[in-house]
Amino acid sequence: MLPEDLRAIAAEAGIAVVETAGTEHWISFGRQVASWLAQGGRQVERTQLARLTETATALRTATDAYSPSIAARHALDWQIHFTDALERLSAEARGPAAECLRRLVRDHPAGSTRPSPAPGAITGENIRIQADHNSFAANVVNGDVHMASPSVPDPAQG
Repeated sequence: MLPEDLRAIAAEAGIAVVETAGTEHWISFGRQVASWLAQGGRQVERTQLARLTETATALRTATDAYSPSIAARHALDWQIHFTDALERLSAEARGPAAECLRRLVRDHPAGSTRPSPAPGAITGENIRIQADHNSFAANVVNGDVHMASPSVPDPAQG
């Protein structure tokens, strides 16, 4: 699992993709993102560019009623994609790669008219979080989590 600061930069990068899609800066930013994700592999870079184009198309064609929801979903998808890319790197390569991604996000031109989704948030949709088999599920936990099995009723009580 990545440290919190690396997860945060992955979330910021996901939001930057959504914010920049469809702006005049999209082509340049998209190429930089694809290059970062490809780590020098030309075929991987082309695949990432195609994926970025799909995101831009989905955001451009979204109806107003679903735009925030679609933007949040794509930001989360890209956050996961960036997180996965960082996790695949060795510990030695992870720091420099994260710094490069941090610079890319920091330097990306702003100016989108789309609302910026919060990291990891899905807005405008119902969400169901469920855990079973003595597990725990949550969207955000601030503080300690204590789990205990509920008491079993006396058989005489039904």
